[in-house]
Amino acid sequence: MKLHDVRKKSVARQPRKRVGRGRSSGTGKTSGRGHKGAKSRSGYKRKEAFEGGQMPLVRRIPKRGFSNYPFRKVWAEVNLSQLDRFTSGETVDPEMLTKFGVIKGRFDGIVILGRGELEAAVTIRAHRFSKTAAEKIEAAGGKAEVIRLTGPDTESTAELMSNAEVVAETAASETEAMDTEVGGGGENGTVEEAGSDPEDVEGVASEPEGSKVAGSEDDDIVEVSGAGDEVTE
Repeated sequence: MKLHDVRKKSVARQPRKRVGRGRSSGTGKTSGRGHKGAKSRSGYKRKEAFEGGQMPLVRRIPKRGFSNYPFRKVWAEVNLSQLDRFTSGETVDPEMLTKFGVIKGRFDGIVILGRGELEAAVTIRAHRFSKTAAEKIEAAGGKAEVIRLTGPDTESTAELMSNAEVVAETAASETEAMDTEVGGGGENGTVEEAGSDPEDVEGVASEPEGSKVAGSEDDDIVEVSGAGDEVTE
């Protein structure tokens, strides 16, 4: 046997840790449990989810209802006061805002808010505009273009408002047409049921017993007998 053949002893069977055998052993006096407290006493048993007395996590989180957190959209907010650095005639888009450090981080879209004033007539392309921001941009001679999240097409705020008005007018006209159809079914707005004429009912009731009801030329003649008689052909 040589020195390089000697292997380290297996750690699978370590000797038991002996405590309370004097200070020189390293685990004397308090035997590694420290001073006082529940953990230093015998019979201590830690409960699951116990966090030292503070409200445990299992009780802090909600147990019912719906949370929109996994599906939320993060919006990068930009105020008009942050767009003073641009000159008239420029087109401010997400790439330019990122280049100048106006927006940072990860987000789903950009929303333009109306805090501050805008003097330059610029074309701003963003995903959302507040009403105040759109009015101030157009008052300065600029243009607000909405970028759709589902596609590259853009629309101005004026076009979006006009489309909403058209949709509202169409819905109103359809509602009026439906009301007209329901209210004007007949000349007097009423519907007569077939066979409800009282004269027809009286004629049927006044037929005498034993009368004959004839159909076409080839049909058989059927005699109408009384209530207790049988119907014969």
